[in-house]
Amino acid sequence: MSNVEIFTTQNDEVCLEVTLEKETVWLSQAQMVNLFGRERSVITKHINNVFKDGELEEISNVQNLHIAKSDKPVKFFSLDVIISVGYRVKSQRGVQFRKWATNVLKQYLIEGYALNEKRLQERNVEFEQAISLLSSTLNNQSLVNQEGESVLYVVSEYARSWSILQGYDEQSLVDNKTSQQDMLPICFSDALDAIQTLKNQLISKGEATELFGKMRGNGLSSALEQIEQGFGDELFYPNVASRAAHLLYFVIKNHPLVDGNKRSGSFLFLWYLRLNQVFLAKPVGQLINDNTLVALALLVAESRPEQKELMIRLIEHFLPLKNSQA
Repeated sequence: MSNVEIFTTQNDEVCLEVTLEKETVWLSQAQMVNLFGRERSVITKHINNVFKDGELEEISNVQNLHIAKSDKPVKFFSLDVIISVGYRVKSQRGVQFRKWATNVLKQYLIEGYALNEKRLQERNVEFEQAISLLSSTLNNQSLVNQEGESVLYVVSEYARSWSILQGYDEQSLVDNKTSQQDMLPICFSDALDAIQTLKNQLISKGEATELFGKMRGNGLSSALEQIEQGFGDELFYPNVASRAAHLLYFVIKNHPLVDGNKRSGSFLFLWYLRLNQVFLAKPVGQLINDNTLVALALLVAESRPEQKELMIRLIEHFLPLKNSQA
């Protein structure tokens, strides 16, 4: 069911009834004409270009809704489309709307989880940790637009599975203990070479400095060694999902590099998964896209030490293993 919020510009020139649905906000073309103060033909051109240029996918950013005084459904466009059009027409009102919408969405998400809390009392502590982590990540990273939506997606997907599991099993969501053998490790010297290549690429784009990837102690080699450890025949991290999740966590939280821990950790995380693709239920690209990876890295970075197990389970959730239940 849709919710409706009222958006008013600072000078009260524009007042819109904004639809909230599917964790984003929606405006019709007519509403965008009103918001941006441009001709309908101009808005039409920019909307078409957003999809034509491949900036956004039309199927997930357009929906038909029934509105009062209309005998047929009307096309509505998501916040991503609204922001993209706003950038193209260089509208100050668009900036106001983006800030307003981001705050409204964050509040709705948190309130929605607050309602679900009554159904998840058996997991109250973990639930509160997820809410706290979500709120702090959105606030501290000032996330709007694509990255913000990615964080919301990661937490909401985890919570959806979490809620389903609650109906079948009153125990806490546990780590995946599936045992897999003969997983391939990442050699430390290979990791150094790869990070150096990544560094050179980023520097050439002006996205990093010489501090990127510079070692600080033996933290990186320790992380790579730690995920391979065990005692006797028992592995401490028994499968690819567990190892990859811990590798991402160790590199981001232990800061083995002077700069670039999130990007390097994400890089090694994907590398390890692709190296051991044979153990995963689906190709890595289908399990972890760029947006999901950014969100996971940000959530790990913002998490508190006592939330480590929550973060590991959240990451593992996106990594179903071959011959195991997703």
